[in-house]
Amino acid sequence: MTVTTAIRRQRALALLEAIAAGDIDHIRALLAPDCCWDIPGFGVYDRETFLASLANTITLTDHRRFHNVIVTAEDNRVAVAADGEFRFRDGRDYNNRYHYLFEFSGDRIIRGVEYMDTALASNLFRGQQ
Repeated sequence: MTVTTAIRRQRALALLEAIAAGDIDHIRALLAPDCCWDIPGFGVYDRETFLASLANTITLTDHRRFHNVIVTAEDNRVAVAADGEFRFRDGRDYNNRYHYLFEFSGDRIIRGVEYMDTALASNLFRGQQ
């Protein structure tokens, strides 16, 4: 199968949809086994550490969605800008703006870079992990 930019674009959007749906298994399937996830200000995580952190966020929230999604794709890279809307089970809202850069190996994400307002995330998640 030839992996096109359009397929990679679709996979990047599928990742956001899986996060919103809370589907860790689908997210795992989209990430290469040796994937790394880089969140400037927080660190670089291997796939399983990133998935565990994401599973924690999913457990703490009962509403997740991305909107105002803008996508640019070229070669083995897909850039996605999106507004995130998450609601914690205790009623707190977490609304952050994201810019993701996904690098692919074939049709799987080998590297994700997640830019966001890290101060907002730190303040909200403090004591929640």
